[in-house]
Amino acid sequence: MSESLTEHVSHCILCGKCLQACPLLKATGREELGPRSKSDLCRVLAEAPGLLSETDAATLAGLCLGCGRCREVCSQGQDVPGLVAALRAAHPNFKSWLWKTWLTRARQLWSPSSKAAGLVPERFRSEKLGPMLKMLAGMSGGPGLAPFLTPKTFPDTYCGEKLLLFAGCTANYVQGRWLMAALRLLDGLGAEVLPGEFACCGSGLKGAGFADESAAMAKGNVAVWRDAGRPRIAVFCASCLAGLRAYDCFESAEERSRWGNSLLPLSESMRGVEFVISGNTPESLGYHHPCHAGADDPDRDFLREVLGDRLVAATDDQCCGFGGVMRLAAPGLTEPVNRRCWEALGGADTVLSGCSACLAQLSATAPDGVAVGHWLEIIK
Repeated sequence: MSESLTEHVSHCILCGKCLQACPLLKATGREELGPRSKSDLCRVLAEAPGLLSETDAATLAGLCLGCGRCREVCSQGQDVPGLVAALRAAHPNFKSWLWKTWLTRARQLWSPSSKAAGLVPERFRSEKLGPMLKMLAGMSGGPGLAPFLTPKTFPDTYCGEKLLLFAGCTANYVQGRWLMAALRLLDGLGAEVLPGEFACCGSGLKGAGFADESAAMAKGNVAVWRDAGRPRIAVFCASCLAGLRAYDCFESAEERSRWGNSLLPLSESMRGVEFVISGNTPESLGYHHPCHAGADDPDRDFLREVLGDRLVAATDDQCCGFGGVMRLAAPGLTEPVNRRCWEALGGADTVLSGCSACLAQLSATAPDGVAVGHWLEIIK
């Protein structure tokens, strides 16, 4: 454990930027849950691994949303999510194993689990399990949002281009409407979608401490890209895009740069598409900015351009509170984070986002009367 932790530990100058950025600290006011406390404790553990019991170390490892906001603002390059992932790897428990199984067996588990959760009567949903069951049931999205944007004209920017489509696990296994909408848009653009069977992006496994499994998925996905001739890859999930951008399994620095340049946010390809807005547009629309989208969010830019002042609410630094494996390890701590998110989205009767994990969390926690969906769902 010491070597893994040491790789991520750097000198803290106590500037406090991470404390201002951490959604968990903002929502709870508990500084012991903040990035600096985790960094300090991990530094001590790197020097004295036996200082904490296995149980205490595993508990500490569970208390991080993995949003990466602290890493973005740290002037010293401190990677607290990396520290937490190393700690999780050193102290696995049943909940981390459950998370690993959920991600590595998505094809077999997600669709039947979502359907089964939706069949559980409300009276049998305990206070503790109720939110989780609702999230599982909401993964399939029910009937989805009613589309109200119709593409009228397409630019010729991508006409004739051969590219790959990275749909992600949610679209592949439980949200087929997203995949179909993406394919229709790429067809409208005149692009040719090449065959290629990608695996999970692996980011959820990496954050949970399963670096080897995540690396294997990364290598497999890069091999798919190589076999296809290294074309551009269209992506419509913000978390998947962030995971793909973090890959480090290339033959050379040149190939790594080429991989990064090949990743194309699908919403970015929508620039120049002219849309007609129909009369069934929701009265008030909101947009949730995913943590992993970073400062530049092409989905947000696309929706603002197309919808204009129809977007009445949006999050900025509010995390949805999904938290990956933390959703299992400490669900009570994610709830105040989620409440802050919904406060920022107040006034919207329909909320859009471009991150599958955020959408699962928001669908499960939406106030009565508020619909949630991927921006692809609003396009005919």
